[in-house]
Amino acid sequence: MTKFFIRFFLFIFIVISVLTIYLSFFGIETDKFNSIIKTKANEVNENVKLEFQKTKIHLNPRELNLIVRLQKPKILVRNNNIILSKLDLFLSLKSFFSSDFILKRAEIAFIENDIEDLTKITNIYFPNFINKQLKKIFAKGSLEGEFIIPFEEDGKLGKNYGFSGKVSDATINLTKKFSIKNLTTEIYHGKNQDDLGTTAVIKKGSVYDLMLEGTTINFARSADKINIKSLLHTNGKFNFSQIKNISFLLNLDINSFLDINGAADLKTNIDFYLDKKFRVKNLALSSEGIISDLKIHTVEKKIIKQFFPKHDSKIILKDTNFRLVQTKSSYMTELNGSIKKNEKFDGFNLNMKYEPNKKIININGEADLRNSEISISELNYKKKQNKESKLNFKANFILNKYYNIDKLTFLENKNKIHFSNLKLNKNLELLDFKKLEIKTFSNNAKNNDFIITKFNKIVAKGEIFDSEPLLKSLYKKTNRKIFSKKFNNEIKINFDKTLTGTNDVVSNFSMIASINKGAFDKLSLKGNYSKNEIIEMSIYQIDNDKKTLQVISDRAKPFVKNFDFVKGFEGGKLEYESIISSKGSNSNLLLTDFKVSKVPVLAKLLTLASLQGIADTLSGEGIRFDSFEMKSNSKGNILNVDDVLAMGPAISILLNGYVDKGKVVSLRGTLVPATKLNSIIASIPIVGDILVGKKTGEGVVGVSFKMKGHPKDIKTTVNPIKTLTPRFIVRAVEKMQSKKKEETK
Repeated sequence: MTKFFIRFFLFIFIVISVLTIYLSFFGIETDKFNSIIKTKANEVNENVKLEFQKTKIHLNPRELNLIVRLQKPKILVRNNNIILSKLDLFLSLKSFFSSDFILKRAEIAFIENDIEDLTKITNIYFPNFINKQLKKIFAKGSLEGEFIIPFEEDGKLGKNYGFSGKVSDATINLTKKFSIKNLTTEIYHGKNQDDLGTTAVIKKGSVYDLMLEGTTINFARSADKINIKSLLHTNGKFNFSQIKNISFLLNLDINSFLDINGAADLKTNIDFYLDKKFRVKNLALSSEGIISDLKIHTVEKKIIKQFFPKHDSKIILKDTNFRLVQTKSSYMTELNGSIKKNEKFDGFNLNMKYEPNKKIININGEADLRNSEISISELNYKKKQNKESKLNFKANFILNKYYNIDKLTFLENKNKIHFSNLKLNKNLELLDFKKLEIKTFSNNAKNNDFIITKFNKIVAKGEIFDSEPLLKSLYKKTNRKIFSKKFNNEIKINFDKTLTGTNDVVSNFSMIASINKGAFDKLSLKGNYSKNEIIEMSIYQIDNDKKTLQVISDRAKPFVKNFDFVKGFEGGKLEYESIISSKGSNSNLLLTDFKVSKVPVLAKLLTLASLQGIADTLSGEGIRFDSFEMKSNSKGNILNVDDVLAMGPAISILLNGYVDKGKVVSLRGTLVPATKLNSIIASIPIVGDILVGKKTGEGVVGVSFKMKGHPKDIKTTVNPIKTLTPRFIVRAVEKMQSKKKEETK
């Protein structure tokens, strides 16, 4: 009996096994579900019809359910055929024995359908607004793959659907100006509840001229957005038009660039989501790779041109390592490679962080400046090309607000320029600093070697200081101030030697001063040209609105040398006094006992006045003047010349007018040969006898003249005169009397 039961159960097992194997592999043909399948399928969408020839039922022993396989299935969407290679329906076992059609999932496969057919299928599964966008996006190509579509117990579409497939030779229009062409990619979509994302691996394709091979894109759709994470591999050329389109898509600001083109091999991670209107939100971007060639044309900055005279706003980079990281709050960029300057390349590295919400830029790096020409006029320093040099810097700033230089070090042979904690306002006026260390050479001779530190007060000391640029700046038009109105401090300066741009070197130069609200309110300066020749300068406050500036120099040449229209100035002493207020200044300048040999305007004036002999003297040995006195007042860049009287053995000049610094000179006056002036003065009773003795003169006395034009191109006109104005005679008599008194002391 036992053997019988064993044989019976063994037989049943074999039968069940054979049936299971047969049903699993071969199935049985039936029309039991044909009608209900078509009905249920057509219920999904009234525009969709499912067609097939017959069905076979297979057993799925792994999941203990049935597989209904449709033979030669196709879908008609608005009378358009979509040929399917497979359509399997997974039913519960009890569906076979009852009238209930309990569909668990469907698996649909198709081979090389037109990519536009995808939108016909997505009509079934996606909301209408998504499908409209898909129709615009997918332009051409072929599609093959498999859908796995789950169903809930109530027959509704499940959430954890899956897809795997391949898109070949497709064109995808992400925007009107941004398309992916010749795209071949493999696509996978999660099949279970924990993996609802879609992954696309690009085997071939391009955006503009950039190859996309090796790119991976992940999509994950939620109720109100589509999350996208991608590793974008781009290799090829790009131009400014393409950059504009990409930057618009990624919401990047490129307004400071005029042109960009080049070639690069980059790997870029882009994370963002698309809202219901397909707008990019929460963009996070990181990119790194090699820029083999890059040409950038930026908006020209005058301040760069000031220090790099041959700087070109068209920048060329090659073989540069690139890294960019963008988050919600910042952009971080790293560059390390070669930059072209004057037909040659120099190495550099640059790290920059930009915080758009705060508009703060943090930047640091170093650069080889061998092939750069550098000019720092404030230090009288110039570097020619092909000289080894390095620049290291670290700074942060907000454009048009402030500039903080944490560290800047420039090295070239024995030259060194170092700043630390230098703070400037938007007008590049000094707010604060910690240390300045300067050592430079001009024409192989040291011209600066000093250190300036700021703690409780500013202390400057060193071996040598080149003051020529400072002296030149006194006669240049500029609206720029050195100190901001917020700058207040005490200053103490000691230099062993100070250069003036002439042979008049100042030794033992010392100064103490105080700065209040960006302006000197107290200053005392002393120095020596020689044992018996000095220079002194002082500033002191008269009241809340007025201060006095006084300068006494036993050598006038360092101050006069930088006038554009005076050359060949020799000898002379200088006294200058100016009362300065917020409204302007009133000044008096006195030069005594000097000679000029090259004054183009004066030479022309003498020639036009037919004083050729004196003009010849001017171009030869020079004309000597006993005194030159100028009374003036200024407001802004306008210098009003109230009165100038120059007297010498050869000629005397009286003039007035105005000078718009760096723009226009407009003067008029009278010029008289000394012999004529002496004869007229001699004819004045008593005064003439005392000053010049008894002499008489006749004929033309002198000329009146006008001078107007740019300092380097002054136009001069003259008219002969027979009588002098009382003003000229009075001023001349005053000056001659003053001289007599000095001589009798």
